[in-house]
Amino acid sequence: MEEQVTTKEAPTEVGIAASASRLLALLGTPLYANAFYLWVSTAGAGIAGLAFWTLVARLYKPDEVGPAAAAVSIITLLAMFSHLGLGLGLVRFLPESGVRGPRLTNAALTTSVAAAVVLSAAFLAGVPLWAPRLNFLRDQPLYSLAFISFVVAATLSFVQTYALLAIRKAKYTLVQVVFVQLSRLALTALMAIFFAAFGIVAAGGVAMALGVAVGFALLARGLAGYRPAAVIDVGAVSRLLPFSVGNYVADTLLLSPALVLPLLVVGLVGPVEGAYFYMVWFLGYLPISASTNLAVSLFAEGSSDPGALRVLSRNAVVGGLAVAAVGAAFLFLLADKLLLAFGREYATEGATLLRLVALAALPAAVVNVYLGALRVTKRLGELVIIAGVVAMTTVALSSALLPVMGLTGAGVGHGLGQGLGLAIVLSRLLTGLEGPMKERMRWLLVTLAGRS
Repeated sequence: MEEQVTTKEAPTEVGIAASASRLLALLGTPLYANAFYLWVSTAGAGIAGLAFWTLVARLYKPDEVGPAAAAVSIITLLAMFSHLGLGLGLVRFLPESGVRGPRLTNAALTTSVAAAVVLSAAFLAGVPLWAPRLNFLRDQPLYSLAFISFVVAATLSFVQTYALLAIRKAKYTLVQVVFVQLSRLALTALMAIFFAAFGIVAAGGVAMALGVAVGFALLARGLAGYRPAAVIDVGAVSRLLPFSVGNYVADTLLLSPALVLPLLVVGLVGPVEGAYFYMVWFLGYLPISASTNLAVSLFAEGSSDPGALRVLSRNAVVGGLAVAAVGAAFLFLLADKLLLAFGREYATEGATLLRLVALAALPAAVVNVYLGALRVTKRLGELVIIAGVVAMTTVALSSALLPVMGLTGAGVGHGLGQGLGLAIVLSRLLTGLEGPMKERMRWLLVTLAGRS
């Protein structure tokens, strides 16, 4: 009897050992090595962000937190617009630029800063028209000047992150993120004393500016011959733009809902609900960030080795779905308990929304990786179309449902947007195969499962 038991267990033990060996080998690949540092950066930012917003919720009233959180989202949105896709262009062209790499990097940074100044100033000028609840940004000239400076800092940070990824120094982004998050925490109470509600914006903005200085030091360490300088080089920027524009439009569309929805909630439902929404959105978006980071790593590695794109994409889907599933299950089960960190009202109003946002991470994992593969193959038209459909569906449905369903409406809109994106991606994958539909479905499922 004992021999029979041993005989049955041996294959299982071998299978477990083989699976563990395969997993370790997979995690050691550049795809996951880069993604790992991005994941840790995101997780670190998430933990520090949780502490930051918990502290903010204790220091400020909800009707102050809502507009300030919307302003923080606007800073990120304007920074995303301002980098003009030049960071993505650096991922594609910096590795092959040789001695011209430092100049190309500075040219991209300088152009992005100019765009940031123009866009942030234009936004402030129109605040009474399109975001009257953010008029506090214009209360004092110092606030307006600080707001523009914060947008510039966030833009520089965006481009620095892409530049570090381009030279395969993703681990440096972790250093920068940790520094920024710890600085923001340290500054929060101080800013609350001197700047009231604007202190929420100022704490993050000043920390980001300090982080940019760290980013320049890390670039100088990682990129041979690099020194920060203002460089106007029309030729260098023109070289990046043809590739950058399509990616820029797609990125703008993909990230816009995450940054526009807090503003929509404040405008359509109210500033107090805006505070509840932002805390939930911050937590619920973390699982989606995992697949977003994998897609960025896929773009970098696939650009270096296009022949390995199919294997890289399959590995990225498997990893993205695994992380999304674990994260979604964790948030779904503990939603109300996690939100108690911000206060009982946050848990009561936001638990259902958090569960909906967490579940949307599952379709988002497949969509994000597919879009990363499109960047490598330069199928920019398809990239923009899918990104546009997901973004417009999310924003349109959320706008329609928020006045009817409250915060839950935004969760439903977000989930349906990602679900539609998944349907489009699966349709594109299946139509690209030959044979009966049953065989095509089987191939797709086997591929997603990670088997050859």
